[in-house]
Amino acid sequence: MNSSRDQKNEALQAALRVARENENRWMEISAEFSTDPERMEQWSSTAKLRRLEVERIEALLASAVETCSLAQPACSETVEAENRMGEMA
Repeated sequence: MNSSRDQKNEALQAALRVARENENRWMEISAEFSTDPERMEQWSSTAKLRRLEVERIEALLASAVETCSLAQPACSETVEAENRMGEMA
């Protein structure tokens, strides 16, 4: 069961990294559309959607961590195993 939970958390963390990268890239291109009001509005709408995606994934990840905190013994074993693996690397 921990394996499934760990895989879900890893998938959420990967999705969050991708969503943040997408948001950052989108913010970098904002200057290109500053002279065209229609394109700027489209850019702004997309920027809001990218921000919402990041927030949604963050909420899912926080919920997963909270759930993990409720099941303390299983999660502490997972954290201890990860710490041992990190020490070996």
